[in-house]
Amino acid sequence: MRKKACLLLLLLVQYFTVAAGQQMYWLPADCAANRQTLFNYFAQSELLGLDPHDYAYTLVQQLNAGIAPADSAETDKQLSLAAIAFFTDVTYGTKAARVGYDGLKYTPTCYDISALLHQALAENTFAQLLNRLEPTCPEYRSIKRMIAIYTQRLQDSGYHPVNVISNVVDSTNHPLIDKLYQLGYLDTVSYNIQEDSLRMKVRAAQRLFEFMEDGALRRGVIEELNIPLEKRLSELKHALNTYRWLNCIRQYQSVIVVNIPAAGLYLYQGDSLLLYSRTIVGKERTPTSPLTSRIDEIIMYPYWTVPYNIATRELLPGIKGNPVAYLDAGNYQVLDRSGKILDPTTIDWQSLSRTNFPYTIRQMNGCDNSLGIIKLNFFNPYSTYLHDTPGKSYFMFNKRYFSHGCIRVEDAIPLAKLLLPAEAQRIDSLVKMAAAPQKGPVVIPVKQKTPVFILYEVAWPDQRGDIRFYDDVYNKFR
Repeated sequence: MRKKACLLLLLLVQYFTVAAGQQMYWLPADCAANRQTLFNYFAQSELLGLDPHDYAYTLVQQLNAGIAPADSAETDKQLSLAAIAFFTDVTYGTKAARVGYDGLKYTPTCYDISALLHQALAENTFAQLLNRLEPTCPEYRSIKRMIAIYTQRLQDSGYHPVNVISNVVDSTNHPLIDKLYQLGYLDTVSYNIQEDSLRMKVRAAQRLFEFMEDGALRRGVIEELNIPLEKRLSELKHALNTYRWLNCIRQYQSVIVVNIPAAGLYLYQGDSLLLYSRTIVGKERTPTSPLTSRIDEIIMYPYWTVPYNIATRELLPGIKGNPVAYLDAGNYQVLDRSGKILDPTTIDWQSLSRTNFPYTIRQMNGCDNSLGIIKLNFFNPYSTYLHDTPGKSYFMFNKRYFSHGCIRVEDAIPLAKLLLPAEAQRIDSLVKMAAAPQKGPVVIPVKQKTPVFILYEVAWPDQRGDIRFYDDVYNKFR
């Protein structure tokens, strides 16, 4: 990834040099203002979730110290390269999100960074370039504000790592007060704080970590509080760069983002959140895979073709006990390899096993189908899709990691109608039927295929734009 980025930056700086007519933009005396603005930009790197060492750090330190360069033209070129790298990272993020399957092959290219830099320098608007290129969505700004708070706390002369041990919520619990200050819930470290005020701050921290907001310090809350501030800052920076990476594609179309740790689905367009829905994602043993793809069809009253592992490990033992009763209770059919429906009484179930199962089990469509009444399909190698569910009670949990890898969507019907507004009335009519059509599932093609990003971010804004830290359920950020 970094090699390709470096090659791209070299091409950009060559273009920039040609466009500038070999003119130097940083070192001549009449360029002092531009040079200082550039150095001020670089100095903001930490607050922007970036690493200042990526942008000609040693060279900038030498120039700030008054050390004259041996080769002015080459030094000016290196500063141009650093400037392009900085604004590219600010605009697109430092790297693409890691996914197991990349069906979109998405690379953000909505700005010509080199041309905009040249234009800003030529028109004397360089001081406004950062504001022009940064994403403007409220979620991005929320993450950036929290990065500023945590960075400032880490740079405090009195900063020290804190471990909360006691579950007492009063002014004697100094580590708790220190930690609440470091997390930005207290403006100063005061060990004279009233208990009511302290509990209110603890409730705010519980909300940050998706716990019941009762002001009590239980084991799970203490564990989250004791995650180092440096790690929290790293998680925030990761999320900030993911929002940058997504910014281009959001500007001209609707985009579905599922964040696995948050167990949430977000339908974005431009700077707006069109829909938020709670989801249920894969448990640790059967994780949901990060991926990118496009929604290509919506199926009303779908069949559920039971995955092989579920059929052999979970259903087969029950079927062996009483084949007809078990299959009837679950509304299951048994199909052979050609797709023909079989009479289950003709099968020797006792001879079958996890390694010997030449059948497919399919659940008939209907309101009690495991997929509910709607399924949103997109190509991927994991047999992952978005779907409704009859088990609505599971959405009430804060930590919703229960599935075998597919994604159950609480608001699957409103999502489908937003993706296919021309079909909204038809979808409503099918929903009101409350019974599967006799001819089987209804497939509605999606002509303008909506991008879907299934990502893994521990730090992420909720539907109100407030930052939360979610469980690192698959231990990807350890």
